[in-house]
Amino acid sequence: MAYLGNTPAARFTSMDKQTITGDGGTGYTLDHAVGSEQEIEVFVNNVRQEPSVAYTVVGTALTMTGNVASTDDFYVVFQGKAQQSVTHPSSSALQATTGTFTSDVSTTGDFKPTGKEYFHVDLTTAQSGLSSQSTVTVDFGGSGTVKYDTKSKFDSANDAYLLDSSDGVYLISFSVGMRSQSISLETIKDAAVQIRVATDGSTFTPIIGSGSHIQDSGADEVGSMAYSGSFIYKATTATTKIDMQAYCDIAGSDNWSISDDVNLNTANSPTGSDTARCTFLSIVRIA
Repeated sequence: MAYLGNTPAARFTSMDKQTITGDGGTGYTLDHAVGSEQEIEVFVNNVRQEPSVAYTVVGTALTMTGNVASTDDFYVVFQGKAQQSVTHPSSSALQATTGTFTSDVSTTGDFKPTGKEYFHVDLTTAQSGLSSQSTVTVDFGGSGTVKYDTKSKFDSANDAYLLDSSDGVYLISFSVGMRSQSISLETIKDAAVQIRVATDGSTFTPIIGSGSHIQDSGADEVGSMAYSGSFIYKATTATTKIDMQAYCDIAGSDNWSISDDVNLNTANSPTGSDTARCTFLSIVRIA
């Protein structure tokens, strides 16, 4: 057939070639459906045909303007997927897909993953009347207020948080304030706090803590103590729970308390210290 023109070829990064046997007609069926003439290149006797002029295409139906002889070398090259047009959604509607970054990622905005996990609970009512030399679990379930729980994993009945990931890496922060039942009596001899983990969800074992022996050789004690810290923990099971315990050894027969705010831990309190929480547990998944 006489070809109708030749234009610079499109740059296809991959090629899927369909050889078509000419029969002297103008209508042919393609192996792949395409959306427009620009998605293919048609060659007759190695001469590229002009899209929309020498041929038209709708789906798999290819129509040539002129007849193709049975002896003509007639083939079609399909555009590679790497060159297909892609319309990007707006930033507010960008859809995430599974993948792995192998180099640095820069952004002028914030990453806001929907799977983020963080938890924070404050003790908001003092835990009082505790016996000397007793180790007690901080009553976050009955005397606390949950500020954040993005995965709804707080076990209030057991004052513990259930980690959402079986292999996640977590930053755990804690603080506890404790005092003599009457702070002016200054009767604390020993005090400690410990974070416990139950990988089976029920058998808790202390893993991180802080403590001190306060009584000196002159038998002087203190009225209150506060401990805080943070550490990184990697989960190994899907049933891992975290809780917090406190301990006090009191001189004489006095009891002790776990304070819910800074005001209760000081004899002369700074302004506003009755709303500054000194006993809390925070858990954030970081990987």
